[in-house]
Amino acid sequence: MTTTTSGRRCIFLLHQLAFTLVMLAAFGSTAQAATLGAYLYGIDDAGSLYEINPADQTWNVVAASASSTLANSLAYDQSRQQLFFTNRDLDFQVWDRTSGSLNNLGNALSVTGEPGNAAYYQDAYWYFDSNSTTLNKASLNYAGSTPSVASITSFGIAGMAATGDNTNTFGDIAIDTAQGILYASTSRGRFYSVNLADPANSFQEIAASAGSDRSFGLQLSFNADSSVLYGHRYSDGSWYTIDTTNGAATQIAGFITTPGGAGFRDLGGAAAVPEPSTFALAAIGLAGGVACRIRRRRRAENRDVIKD
Repeated sequence: MTTTTSGRRCIFLLHQLAFTLVMLAAFGSTAQAATLGAYLYGIDDAGSLYEINPADQTWNVVAASASSTLANSLAYDQSRQQLFFTNRDLDFQVWDRTSGSLNNLGNALSVTGEPGNAAYYQDAYWYFDSNSTTLNKASLNYAGSTPSVASITSFGIAGMAATGDNTNTFGDIAIDTAQGILYASTSRGRFYSVNLADPANSFQEIAASAGSDRSFGLQLSFNADSSVLYGHRYSDGSWYTIDTTNGAATQIAGFITTPGGAGFRDLGGAAAVPEPSTFALAAIGLAGGVACRIRRRRRAENRDVIKD
């Protein structure tokens, strides 16, 4: 069989593509960091974990039925690729993104009610007690094979005046890990910040409550480098980008996620790259498509050679 110059060039390009895909899978692509950094984690009413990319408007299940009961309060540790959350039974659980394992730590937070909000920052799981002005920092111990709660430090937030329409129910919280600033959206739409360098004395209201309607609260998550704050409404599955300076929410046109008929119960942070199986499938599909086109072209060229 005769191989033409064009065919050899295509084979070389295919080899280059394969090498590039291997490198991307191993190390990620810094050139695409802004796009890849938007892989957020969410959980639905059925307890399944999803990976959602609002920038690309994609969403995929990564762990079906991760929780047997309603779950909330997601917080993602980007460096260790572990997702923490609580369920209706008040169990504190951790899902390992690399191995796919799920570990139940029991009521390690000693909570009496589901927090309904959480975020991860500096080796700790941060959350407000249910319907209170107390912010908790659960410092985690990584000495064993499974993380454990080493200690819990509580901060009473001064100046919040969380009564009436300003009741501190959620909604959600998210932490700008670059600046150490916590942002919160209550169920009635109040948007505020707390500086984690001095949580007790740094409360700042950014946007006032919308009133008694509890449908205004958003689930929150920053992207991987904390450059974009995303909001998601459980009631209708809509998505937004949020201006942290004034709380203004701009809807992402055409992007609605309603697994099981409603949106995600909570969001919990972002990964820099997609979940490994999702990435591998995309890479295989791309390589396969290129290979098929090259094979078709080579057959056509070989027929021309035989005719000549």
